[in-house]
Amino acid sequence: MTGVKIKMSTAYHPETDGSSERTNKTVIQALRYHVEWNQQGWVKALPRIQFSIMNTVNKLTNFSPFQLKYRRSPCVIPPLVKLERPSEPLSPSQLTQDTISRLKTDVMEAQDNLLHAKVAQVAQANKLRTLAFPYTIGQQVRLSTRNHRREHKAKGEHRVAKFMARFTGPYKIVDINEESSTITLDLPNSTNFYPVFHTSQLIPFIENDDDLFPARALHKPDPVEIDSIEEHFVDQIVAAQLRGRGWQYLVCWQGEGPEGDEWLPGRKLDECKALDDWLAKHPTDGIF
Repeated sequence: MTGVKIKMSTAYHPETDGSSERTNKTVIQALRYHVEWNQQGWVKALPRIQFSIMNTVNKLTNFSPFQLKYRRSPCVIPPLVKLERPSEPLSPSQLTQDTISRLKTDVMEAQDNLLHAKVAQVAQANKLRTLAFPYTIGQQVRLSTRNHRREHKAKGEHRVAKFMARFTGPYKIVDINEESSTITLDLPNSTNFYPVFHTSQLIPFIENDDDLFPARALHKPDPVEIDSIEEHFVDQIVAAQLRGRGWQYLVCWQGEGPEGDEWLPGRKLDECKALDDWLAKHPTDGIF
């Protein structure tokens, strides 16, 4: 009844309400000038910041919030000239009707200004967009690591984000939502991730042309059957983590890229030379 609508958004994509996001940045920037060394004192500065924002003309509406709420903006300093007053003062009823009429006019003008700004913003944003949805179910894409680089950084390792992979994958698209521009991916080796991402976090995966670039083709070796059990070749172990009551190790398989890396418990790596090499370099891993 009040016109409030709920519009869900994905993580790291705060673009459903740009006006609120822009206001939040302004508030945080203003608070920095009032925060003390011990990060105290900002609470008492909130009324002053609120008054400043409410008394500032918005670039989109061309009105201050005070103007749209109370029909006038309060004066910070006394007027330099004497204000002229009507010879015949209005009655309270006439004054109320006049104030409401002027307020409605200002609100309608602000709405027109907002609509004009939205049309201009949409025209600029659509220059880089297509009418058709860019992805389909079953297509393979690569996922940006910008918002989850901590997963690629082991504890205690002095790695910097500059040299980390910018995209991982490819991953298969299992579902799409054109209305919210979100895509659901099949993440077999990343159980801690929520598999729904915005399209801005993805890029299409382009298969390698083996005729033009034969050296780039990765050929996964066939498994070896030992005691009626298929065993795959492990290239190396690159990370370890304590999970529950045991250790897990990030295994790189021979003939596969980083997208094939998989976390395996230590019990599945018995008599593995790669695990022996890792424990020799990291003697504290595997010890409780």
